Amino acid sequence: MIKILVTIGPASENHSALSGFAGKTNLFRLNGSHNTLDWHERTVAKIREVCPDAFILMDIPGVKPRTLNTEIIRIECGEEVVFGKAPKDDSRLSIALTKELPVTEGFVELFSVNDGQYLFDLIGSGDGYIIGRSRSGFDLLPKKGINVPGSSYDETKQLEIYEDFIKKLGDLDIDALGLSFVQTGDLVNSVRQIAPKMVLISKLENSEGLRNCKEVIAESDAIMIDRGDLAAEIGLTHLYDAVEIISEATKSRGKPLIMATENLESMINRQVPSKSEVMSIAHSAAIGSDCIMLSEETATAENGPVIVDWLNQFLSRPDGLVRREVNPTRGQEFPEIWDLLMQIGEMPVVLMTKSGYALFEYVATKPYGDVVIVTNNKKVIKIAQLLSNNLEVIVAEVSSNTPIETIWGVIKENKDNFFAKSERIAAIYVSKYVSSARANCLTIFHREDF
Repeated sequence: MIKILVTIGPASENHSALSGFAGKTNLFRLNGSHNTLDWHERTVAKIREVCPDAFILMDIPGVKPRTLNTEIIRIECGEEVVFGKAPKDDSRLSIALTKELPVTEGFVELFSVNDGQYLFDLIGSGDGYIIGRSRSGFDLLPKKGINVPGSSYDETKQLEIYEDFIKKLGDLDIDALGLSFVQTGDLVNSVRQIAPKMVLISKLENSEGLRNCKEVIAESDAIMIDRGDLAAEIGLTHLYDAVEIISEATKSRGKPLIMATENLESMINRQVPSKSEVMSIAHSAAIGSDCIMLSEETATAENGPVIVDWLNQFLSRPDGLVRREVNPTRGQEFPEIWDLLMQIGEMPVVLMTKSGYALFEYVATKPYGDVVIVTNNKKVIKIAQLLSNNLEVIVAEVSSNTPIETIWGVIKENKDNFFAKSERIAAIYVSKYVSSARANCLTIFHREDF
């Protein structure tokens, strides 16, 4: 079943809301761009109290500039506003930014605030600032992001920000890091050197990330499509095609896919979602999304539990949601084993995996297939929590030279479960060759053998 990732904020940090969410999901998100580190520490402890096996994602603030206002600022339609360090003697409304403005490619006519929600016609720019004329009147809430189409972000600065924030996190009991505006696989690998035990979820949010999405996906543990920033950066007319491209590339690699931004935003002020939101969620399911993420819907909305309840009912409907077939992108090693897997039909599969490589290959081959994973790798166990497959994890020692007796023992110990739906099961073990390694194999076991 497709899962729900809830964002925790001021409206949901209380025990009652967290307990209600935990009855529907064990996936929780915190946004490092908001609240203090002390707040995050307290909230993580509360989440662990109500849901000990929770998967907790911390989104790391990136290089995207945000407004530095601490109070609501009223901006009128047609008003000219300077974002950044205003020129000397400029009397127009000036709003400072948290980060430098990005480099842009090509001619820019407009930019936006708050994930493309509020548009400004570009009327001027200079060193450290940009000037726009607002197309609407609105109240600017604190810490809202600025998006300039065609932007390219400095990944050296991005990595410095990541490293500094990760150091501040210390021993915070989280499982994953959300990396904003990832543009290359090299950035993901650099973060992995800093935080090797963390699940790394790359957010594809701009034209550079889209252009290099296959490279980024290959190096990431999971992918999040942030439709808000992505639309603001590449333009609304290109959003649908971009989502299709990223989702296909992600699922062909067997990686978990999270769909974010405004999934059920209308429900903040009403009891049922809009028809467009229902269709959007159904589309996300069809293209292989494993998780639907809720942001303001659970972080700041008072009716967050109602929204989660509706989404849970929709995703768990008995007739299911239509899911598309996926064309797998084979890894370079052992394609024959995965080709054999396609020939065994609906036989239950037991997957022995140490690094998680086999898990991604299995999901690429059978994106919605049932599987039992045998591993002792904590990171692999956490990644598995994100997948929408009917999936069970058994914790057992798996190494590069795991003998057949160990595999036999795991199956024997869990035989009633393994053979509940079939008289036969397929056990898959994949290993790179070393002198002590066992052969790569797909073994068929029969109930009567046990």
